[in-house]
Amino acid sequence: MDDITRRGFLAAGAVVAAPYILKSQDKAGTKNPILGEGEHKYECIHDWGMASLPASIKYGNTHSVVEDSQGHIYIHHTVHKDSPSLDSVVVFDDKGKFVRSWGPMFHGGAHGMHIRKEGNTEYLYFCDEKHGIVTKRTLKGEEVWTMGYPQDSPVYQKGPGSSGPGGPAGLNYRPTNFAIAPNGDFWVGDGYGSYYMFHYTQKGNEFPRLKNVFGGPPANAAGAAGGRGPAGAGPGGGGGGRGQGKGPGGPGGDQAKGGPPPAFAGGDQAKGGGRGAGGGGGRGPAAPPPVGQPGVPRDVPIESMNNPHGNMVDLRDPANPVLLVADRGNSRIVRYTLDDKPIDVVAGTKSPCHFHEQKGNIVVPDLQARVTLLDKNNKIILHLGEPTMPNPPRTTENRADFIPGQFVQPHGACFDHAGNIFVAEWVEIGRVTKLRKLA
Repeated sequence: MDDITRRGFLAAGAVVAAPYILKSQDKAGTKNPILGEGEHKYECIHDWGMASLPASIKYGNTHSVVEDSQGHIYIHHTVHKDSPSLDSVVVFDDKGKFVRSWGPMFHGGAHGMHIRKEGNTEYLYFCDEKHGIVTKRTLKGEEVWTMGYPQDSPVYQKGPGSSGPGGPAGLNYRPTNFAIAPNGDFWVGDGYGSYYMFHYTQKGNEFPRLKNVFGGPPANAAGAAGGRGPAGAGPGGGGGGRGQGKGPGGPGGDQAKGGPPPAFAGGDQAKGGGRGAGGGGGRGPAAPPPVGQPGVPRDVPIESMNNPHGNMVDLRDPANPVLLVADRGNSRIVRYTLDDKPIDVVAGTKSPCHFHEQKGNIVVPDLQARVTLLDKNNKIILHLGEPTMPNPPRTTENRADFIPGQFVQPHGACFDHAGNIFVAEWVEIGRVTKLRKLA
C-alpha cells in the first residue's frame, strides 16, 4: 500500500451504500450473501480456497488475482510475517483446490500481476513495489527478464525526494501495475513512487526499451505536451535490469538467479525501518489526500497523476484502443490514447485500483469497500459489497470482524471464464472472495 496510513485511509473510506447493492437472503448468516440484482447477481463466497491452503502459507496483503487458460487462479500476496513459507504466488484450480506456490523473491513487495498468452505460451508480468522491479515469468516462475527503475528517463535523474528501492538518489520508484497492448508495447505505473507512467516497447522476449514518460504530480506532469524519454540502448537499457538473465544487472536490475531481493539498488526494507536509500532511510513525503477530500481541488489537470495505481489497454472498440489509468489518489479513471495523450475522465469511482474486462463490461476493485461494474460506455452498472450503513466498523487484521457480503478494501479483481468475479483485498491476513455468477 502507499504512504497513506491504513488507519487514516479506513477513516476516510466510510461510505453509505445504495440500498439495492447488498442483498442477503439469510439474516442468520447460514447462507452466503447474494450481491447485486438482475443479470448481475452473485453469490458471495469469502475466503475462497482457504480450506486447501497449506498450513505453511499464511497470506499477507492479497494484492492481485488472474486466471490462466486452464482455469487456474493465481493469487499474488505479500506474505504474512508469521508465514513459514515465503512463496508470494499461490495457484488454485477452478474448484479452489491448491495446485502449487512459488515466488519467494517477491516476498514483501508482491503487487500487480498480469497474464498474457504470447503464441502458445502464457506469461505472467509482475510489479514488485518493495524491490522496485517489473518482471516477466512463466506460469511456474521461470524468469524471462527483470528490470529495475527506468534509468533512461530524465525524471529519475534529478529532483527532490528520497531514493526508493531500485532508484538513484532523487525520485522514488515503486511500480504498482502493468498493462500491455497487442503489439507488445506496455505501460508501468509508478503508483507508490513518483506518480509517472512509463511506456515501453517489447518484441517477443527481448528486453524492453523505454519509449515515453508521462503523468507525474501536477507541478511536474510530463508527456502531455509530447515530452519523451530516450529509448534504451541494448540489453539493460531503459530498465536497469537484464534481458533473459544475460549480462550484468544495472542499478535496480535483477538479482542473480536464486539470489535474494536485497541485491536490488536501494536494498530491502530494514526490519522496523522505513523505505529509503539502502532500505534504512525514511519514506518520502506522504501522498496528498484524494480529490474530494478537504483541501484538494477538483480541477486537477487531466495530464497529472496522484497514484496511477492500475492500468489496462481497453480493446472494446478495436478501431480506437485506449489506455485506462486508475488515478487512485485523484479518485478518477483517465483515458489515454496509445500514444499517451489524455482523452477524458471516467467519473463515479472513489479509489479505483485496477481493471479487468469481459464481454464489454469492466470490473473495478475500489479500495473504499466496493467493487464497481462499468458497462461498455464506462457508465456504472452497480457497486457490489458496499457497506450498508454509514461509518461502518472496518478492520483489516481480524477475520472474525469481517462482515459477510461486505468488502473491506478491494485491491485486485478479475473475471474468470464463466463470468464469476474474484476479488483480492488489501488486508494484513489476506482475503480472496469469489462472486459466483447467478444470473
